[in-house]
Amino acid sequence: MQVIDTPAMRPATLDAFLTLIGPERAGRLRDAARRLRGGLDGGTLWHVNSTATGGGVAEMLYVLVPLYRALGVPTRWAVVDGDTAFFDITKRLGNLAYGSTADADLLRPGDLEGYTGHLAGEAEELRAVLRPGDVLLLHDHQTAGLVPLLSAETAGIYWRCHVGVDEPTDGSRRAWAALAPLLDKANGVIFSVAAHLPAELSGHRVAIIPPVLWPFAPKNQHLPAGQLPGLLDRCGLGGPGTVPGYVLADGHRDPAEPLVVQVSRWDRLKDMHAVLTGFGAVPDAQLALIGPDPASIPDDIEQAHWFDVCRTTWTALPDRLRHRTRLVCLPMHDLDDNARLVNAAQRAADVVVQKSLAEGFGLTVTEAMWKARPVVGSAVGGIAAQIEHGATGLLLDDPHDLAAFAALVTRLTSGATDGAALGRRARARVHDAYLPDTDLRAVTGLLCA
Repeated sequence: MQVIDTPAMRPATLDAFLTLIGPERAGRLRDAARRLRGGLDGGTLWHVNSTATGGGVAEMLYVLVPLYRALGVPTRWAVVDGDTAFFDITKRLGNLAYGSTADADLLRPGDLEGYTGHLAGEAEELRAVLRPGDVLLLHDHQTAGLVPLLSAETAGIYWRCHVGVDEPTDGSRRAWAALAPLLDKANGVIFSVAAHLPAELSGHRVAIIPPVLWPFAPKNQHLPAGQLPGLLDRCGLGGPGTVPGYVLADGHRDPAEPLVVQVSRWDRLKDMHAVLTGFGAVPDAQLALIGPDPASIPDDIEQAHWFDVCRTTWTALPDRLRHRTRLVCLPMHDLDDNARLVNAAQRAADVVVQKSLAEGFGLTVTEAMWKARPVVGSAVGGIAAQIEHGATGLLLDDPHDLAAFAALVTRLTSGATDGAALGRRARARVHDAYLPDTDLRAVTGLLCA
């Protein structure tokens, strides 16, 4: 187990955020923080997840923990460690929760015992830092097994799920058959999307709290125009020059053609290889698929496999299409630098796509909307919750329909649909619904009810 020491939020940054949300929302935020601080009664709110880098949960905690602290709420963050065997089990468990029915994702005899046995050691390390009165907020299936181990030793224990499927499958039922008994003693559960709450947890206290975006983070902050060319060159999206070693490209991007970007983990459910295939029907445009270095995400052992699938798909493309597409595998050793590169790529995009087969929420969609980019997203999970089709983006009804996907993208790259208007309304939507004050107010409502 690791305790993550997040930097303190500067007073000027907090002031800028309060100014951004306006005096009425700022007042409600401060009131909620006072109420939560009183409810903790001297205890600390602990967030616990399974990785400090990569993915939306870690990114969100780097914001929420300093913000809560800046508002006077004692808050800390711990990360459970795991070996390959543990993360293999949790990856399959997560795939099942996302609806997978593949035999390779089924739990095997001894898996749950191995999972809970490993977490028993993590619970022991947590006991060494917990104090009477502390409250735990556990994130995702990697941590669910901590509930029965620590519920009797905390003032409250809550579990937050960032994954899910819109319609139950045999796979998702298997996942919840394994997870639900572990959550019996949880004081409450949190889901990002109401439709993802399984029947097995319907008897719990439930809060629906979507993830949030931090507007001043390196990934989302305004970038001066003078910084963009250098950052885009480093992503392999600039003009003629050397293509970085982590970019797979056949030639250089033509800046005269619209740029389409998807930013995702290399993951089966993000369907990046199908985006490559479907993009062939989009005329006169270029595509960049951008993800992290697969070796940098220890709790997701399938990243390397799905990047290899994308690389194989890209290599097999016809020369004309391969020349219009590129794979960008960004380094993760400096998280702020990585975030700036993603920021630049999203801002340079004429269209951002997220053709997920399933999605817990989809913060990459939120990020693009905040940058006033027109988004084409699958009508699944939190993407459908964020985007109103035709008003704040375009929704793909069937994420497997590559012809429909190409047609929606072409509406934007050709100018047939006003992407700038979609983008303006999308940014306003994020401002109203997905900034961090909404999280703190909602968490207070659950913990202090």
